[in-house]
Order: sequence, then C-alpha cells, then structure tokens
Amino acid sequence: MSELSLSTTEATEIDIRGCLSKPKKSQFYSAVLQWKDSHGEPHRISKTTKKAKLHEAHVEMARMIEELKEELRTASPGTVFVDFLKHWLETVIVHEVEETTYVGYQLNMSNHIIPYFEPLKLRIKDVRPVHITQFMEYKIKYGSEKSGPLKAGSVSRYYANLKTAFDYTMKEELVFSNPARLVKPPKDSPENKFVAQWLSFEEITRLWKVAKSDIAFPAIFLASIYGFRRGEVCGLKWPLVRFESRIMQIFETRTRSNREITKGTKNKPSRRSMPIMEAVEQYLRLLQMQQEERREFCGNSWIDSGYVVANEIGEPLSFNTIQKNYKKLLKQCGLPDVRFHDLRHSVATYLLEIGIPIEEVSAWLGHSSIATTAKVYAHVNIGIRRNAAKTLDKLLGFQETEKKAESIERALSEMFRELLESIRAEIEERKAGSVRTLENPVKNEAETAKKPFEVSFEPALVSPV
Repeated sequence: MSELSLSTTEATEIDIRGCLSKPKKSQFYSAVLQWKDSHGEPHRISKTTKKAKLHEAHVEMARMIEELKEELRTASPGTVFVDFLKHWLETVIVHEVEETTYVGYQLNMSNHIIPYFEPLKLRIKDVRPVHITQFMEYKIKYGSEKSGPLKAGSVSRYYANLKTAFDYTMKEELVFSNPARLVKPPKDSPENKFVAQWLSFEEITRLWKVAKSDIAFPAIFLASIYGFRRGEVCGLKWPLVRFESRIMQIFETRTRSNREITKGTKNKPSRRSMPIMEAVEQYLRLLQMQQEERREFCGNSWIDSGYVVANEIGEPLSFNTIQKNYKKLLKQCGLPDVRFHDLRHSVATYLLEIGIPIEEVSAWLGHSSIATTAKVYAHVNIGIRRNAAKTLDKLLGFQETEKKAESIERALSEMFRELLESIRAEIEERKAGSVRTLENPVKNEAETAKKPFEVSFEPALVSPV
C-alpha cells in the first residue's frame, strides 16, 4: 500500500464567552456560555452557578469556562486523536467495563495504539479507514520494540479497541461514521492460526503421578477432570462444594489484573453446578482432611480463606505458583509445554473422542453456545466422524455393539477407577491412624533453642494416584 501523508495541524483553541443572569424565581446567578465549534456551528448552554453574590458568580463562571474548554478540547471533531483516546480511556470506558477488561484497554493503548498515532498528530475528524489499515499492517510487520512482529490475533484486539472508541465519537456526534468499521480486522494465515493443544488421557495420568505431592496438584487435578478455567478452579470455595447433594457450584472466579480480584463467572452458562463423581468426592474429602491438619499445625498463623486450592497456611494459592509448578511438572514428565488452559482443551478432546455428544461437552465446559465448542475443538471432528463410521458399521452388522458411556460422569468414572481405589485405600489408612501427612519438623528441644525462628514447614502430601 502506498504511503499517505498523515500529518495535520493542531486543534485550534475554542473561544467561549459567558455572561451572568439572575432568574426572577431563583436566588442564584446563572452562567450563559456561548461558542462556535470547528464547523462554525453556534452552541449555547445555561447552568446555575449556585452563587447568590455577584463576584462569587463571576469566579464560578470562569471556572465553568475553563472546564468546558478542557472538555471540548478532548471531545470535539478538532481534538487531536491521541488526546481524545486518553480522555476516553480515563473518563469513559473505565466506567463501562470490568477491571480486568479495562487493564487490557490500558495496555493496548499505552503500548501500541497511542505510541503509533501520537507522532501523526491526527485530529478525530481526520482519521480515515486507511489510517486504521496502515496501523494494523505496521503492527503485524514490525510490532513494537519489546514484542517484535505481532500475530493477527493480537492486532485484532487493538482494532476492536479503536472500533469501540470511535463508536463513542459517533454516539457523541463528533463524527458521522466509524472509520474502523469500514475495514476488516486482520486474520492469521492457516500456518499461523492458533490451534488448541491438549494432552491425552495417558499423558494426564502421568502428570498426576508426578504432581501428586505438589501444592498445585488440586488445581491440576480438578482442571484436568472438569475442564475448569484457571479462574474457576482458583475461585472454588468449600461452602460451594456440597457433598450432601454431590455438586460443586461454579459461581465465582478469582482472576488477576493489576491485583487479584474475585468476580462472577465469564458468562451465564459458565455459572453452573457440576456433579461430584465418587472419585472426586473421595479426593476432596482427603484434601479437606489435609487442610484441617494444616490448620491444627499452623494454629494462629492459619488464614481461613475458605479456598479449595490453597497454600500451606490457608491463603489462596497464587497464580504464579500454579503456573511455575505446573510448567516444572510438565518438564519432569517429559510432556509437551502446553498451557494450564490446555488442560481444559484436553478434557473436551477426550470426551468428544469417546463419543460424548457435543452439546453435553459444551454444557460441561460452560460454553456460551455449541458453536463455540465446535469452533474451538474442530480438530476432534475426525474423531467424531470415526465414531459415526463405527456406529454405521455396527448397524450394518460388521462389528459387535460396544457398551457406550451413558454420560460424561460415567465415562470419567470408568477412566478414574484406579484413582478411586487408591484414594479409598488412603482414606482407610488415615482413619486407622496409620498415616500422618504432617509431622512436627522440630526434632528436639536443643535444636529448638538454637534455632527458634527456623522451623521449616513440610507441606502435607495428598497421594491419590
């Protein structure tokens, strides 16, 4: 694409004139402010000063004029585009989106959008579709000093931010069309397109065996059975684990922006109740026993956060710890370096491969629609087609009919039979008092006297596999 001259002149200062009037039925003076916009259109507003004395009303009117000038400078057709973006970011969108979403806007604006457009000195009314296109092409080719060339998926997020900002300019009648809506966001080429990775069930069980004594194991275990998002498994609290009705309620998530925050689920379908399978129930009861032992050991140092995934003193386990330990465990197992979120993909993949209907898998994962499940897990289509072919073979009498799992719960329970047996054995051992997972690390009084502040804590180990 040929280069376009992008420089423009700065926005001109708007001249605002004011006068005072005093309505007959009011004790306060009103300020009448008048000005012309960049198109020469006249504007007039009247606002009460809430001042009864003339000199105080004059001071208040002067303040109103300066405030209006600033507002018009950052929200008028002649406003420098970058100034408007900063104004929109700090005073508009911050009140319309969740904190985590806003942090994403901040990072995209400060690291990519503003640094690109600032040297161009474009005004709002000067921005054309070609400018948006050139911005996206530049980011894909060069990116930034820190990131280097960017993928189309990342640039598409910047495009979405610009489109939202220009939607606001149209709402405020600063412009009459949205230049971002006249161009298409970039798409990755087939070779660069993101493809979900996953672990096979055999690889998952290998991970469990190595991870069973790790503090991050509860998060790994639950995510690799239920396909929980990281925020969902980290947000699960014991009061929402209802053993009597055998359900877990996914009503809250714990996530991180500039700080860790607790909020609702990603969408309405994500707010769901999940059945507690027998193997999972036994494991959770074992984990609960472990936390009770830790509570006794820690005494007043115990922090009663109520989270299922907690550290040695009861605090919610940090995302950094989960990520660091999870990556270390993958390396120890010799498994592919997949993301924690790919445990969710693994669950969906092996459920679809064993023939669970896609609508059931979609509900299990808390997807907003079946279309989302079908799109994300398109790689399993060949497995689904193979299952269909086997079914046709059976109907035609070429194969004996195999017993099919009636539900996701039964299918997973069959897979975890060995796990269930090992958990039951450890529960019985604990009840018999033959196993103590927490031991006092202080060996004798002499050692305690020498090192009164060097008591090391040995975390309780859960060994379900």
